[in-house]
Amino acid sequence: MASLGRAFMRRSNSYDVVKLQTFKSYVDHNEDENDEEIKKRASSFFQNDLVPRLLPGERVVTEADSVLCFVPFTERKQGISGKLFITNFKLTFLTGDRSSYEKESKRQRNKVIDDGDIPLTNIESIYQVVSGGKRKKLLPNTTVSTVTKYLEIYSKDFRTHVFGFKFSPKDQIKKITNAVIHYAYPNKSYLLYAFEYAKTLQTPENGTVSNTPLYDSPVDWERELKRCGCTKWTVCDVNKGYCVSQSMPERFVLPMNLMSYDELMKAASQFNENRLPAWCYTHTSGASLVRMAEMFAESELADYVGNLSSEMYIRTYCNRLRTAIQLADVNKGYPVDMDLMKLCPSLKDVQAAYEKLKELVFVDSGKDFVVHDISWMSSLEGTKWLTCVSQCLKTATDAAKHLERHTVIIKEPDSRHFCCLISSLVQILLDRHFRTRLGFQSLIQREWVAMGYPFQREGCLVQDLNRTNNEYIPLFLLFLDCVWQLMEQYPSAFAFSETYLVTLWDSVHMGIFETFLFDCCHQRSRYHIDGRWQQRFCLPSVWDWHMQFSDDDQSFFNNPLYIMQTHPDICDALRKSKPCQPSQHHKISKKLYSYELQNIEGVDFCSEGMKSEKISRSELTPLTGAACMKLWSQCYIRWQTPAQIIGGGNPSQYLQQCVMVEEILCLLHKIEVLKKNNAKSANSLTRTRSDLVFSMALDTPRTTELLTNSYLTSSFPFSSIQRLSREEKAVFTPISLFLEHSNIDYDYSNDED
Repeated sequence: MASLGRAFMRRSNSYDVVKLQTFKSYVDHNEDENDEEIKKRASSFFQNDLVPRLLPGERVVTEADSVLCFVPFTERKQGISGKLFITNFKLTFLTGDRSSYEKESKRQRNKVIDDGDIPLTNIESIYQVVSGGKRKKLLPNTTVSTVTKYLEIYSKDFRTHVFGFKFSPKDQIKKITNAVIHYAYPNKSYLLYAFEYAKTLQTPENGTVSNTPLYDSPVDWERELKRCGCTKWTVCDVNKGYCVSQSMPERFVLPMNLMSYDELMKAASQFNENRLPAWCYTHTSGASLVRMAEMFAESELADYVGNLSSEMYIRTYCNRLRTAIQLADVNKGYPVDMDLMKLCPSLKDVQAAYEKLKELVFVDSGKDFVVHDISWMSSLEGTKWLTCVSQCLKTATDAAKHLERHTVIIKEPDSRHFCCLISSLVQILLDRHFRTRLGFQSLIQREWVAMGYPFQREGCLVQDLNRTNNEYIPLFLLFLDCVWQLMEQYPSAFAFSETYLVTLWDSVHMGIFETFLFDCCHQRSRYHIDGRWQQRFCLPSVWDWHMQFSDDDQSFFNNPLYIMQTHPDICDALRKSKPCQPSQHHKISKKLYSYELQNIEGVDFCSEGMKSEKISRSELTPLTGAACMKLWSQCYIRWQTPAQIIGGGNPSQYLQQCVMVEEILCLLHKIEVLKKNNAKSANSLTRTRSDLVFSMALDTPRTTELLTNSYLTSSFPFSSIQRLSREEKAVFTPISLFLEHSNIDYDYSNDED
């Protein structure tokens, strides 16, 4: 029983350390005490009346007592005891030690899930370990009859959760193991918790959520056409009621004065899934980016329409469609066709690369970490994941170059996979609007959600019994990785941070947001039960970030370097700081710096009269070779404790940049106050806010406690981390603790670097 006491010594929150260490010390000094006495004292030490926090429509399915949750990289020798629950929404682990909740009001958490929660839609795979060490992958639609010793849960955010059932009742073990399989792998979409959750919600307002257009009305499309300066394209409702294609939105953009409704219907029959060519973007050159599904082969088309004359008749309509696309280009040049099946990796290649990447990053053992570390570089190269990233970036860069002179048509069989990815990357490269949070969110909503990327199918949210391959296809993750590569090469060109990208990836698997839950707009508008279409499906959008995070948490989404380039007060100060008669050396330096910003960073140096939202629309021209690609550490290895840099890494740079921006704004505010002649005018001045992490804190006197780096690692603010003390190691979520115990050195005169 002494080993049981030691198993309690780790907790996912630092506040538990003292209490847990106290219990451990008691056990260590009472080795001779009988088991019954130890159990009695343990029962009094840990509270047993545990109840999970439930969302509307959520219910507890089953539970197991005396479950051990092991701390990663401790070889399953350290953990905490608690109760494991399975609901129709999540798997949740609660400990009986209430000390972790004493300061709950001061902690910053995801408002939807707690630290010990795993949404069932986030579960990638489940493994059962029985006595003797035999390990078995648990597949959908299976039943477990053997007693589970360890249950290994691998989630889509690359985290490993291991639970032990040594002290749990056997009947509870079987029930909870089978419940995980059943609820993590539903075979019908209406079995997802989201359908129960939706019944409790009122119908949200249509149009926008947090100012992000949803592209479910013609107004959103028309606004985007106007922003791009399109005069030869128009919003059409030929697919109203999804009468042409169920995988396309009811409204999308086609060339003006194209053809009649009947002619469009006939032309649509030649394309896969009846998906007509659709507008994506118009460049300042007047050329447009168009996505197109694969046309039927001539033999297939002849069988489809019945005879050769009908085939030629329909071919005429398709040729007219291409001609209309050509005429919509002000340059009147012939469109450039890009076959994405030849230029991008295949879906099978992406899937295979992802599986190999998982093998590399799904590590929770110190021994396995050392083994992987010896051949890390060769193993990473062997995954071919960065090769996939490189190929996609190269294809997007080539398409962006073509758009400077010609309309570009990107093609793939269904125009629902790589068309989403490449069209989004092209627009990010060409238009600075899509490098802002609002622009980026509207881009995903338009090119991925509205245009029918099958999130439910490719995300394996529902097991399709008729589908031979139910493996996860992480194409959206590949897109986010490409965006992160661009951010690494152009760190001041994006308004959002990599923390925002990782949070967005985590939100994909939450399972309650309509944004990433369905395959198309038609499926999103109605759901199907027992052969009947039911009422409209209403769920929140992921773009309503306040549903998940507080304002303080969302401040980590903002990029301080971007603010330095766009904030009007900072730009004005930089402009005024220039010498009236610059030296020859200063002129050369300015010319080189300006050239770098315009041609490499994709933004212009601040000039007089520049508005806050005015950044150069000049294109980003990234390096796309495989040698320039990096592993996205914050996303893939944030949970690997041995790989974390204590007190350093990218978060250290990021937070120092936040402090720098706040210092500049504070100094500018003080200068303005000193310029005022009377106290009344000075008191009326308010300092401009940056919306960065320290914007709230610097309004009050700074303290050493606010600026300590005791809890900062390279995986901040996601991963569990360790104290610097070798004797006192604790695991916890660090966002609130960093804000409470932060130690960023703001006295730059004492900074040795």
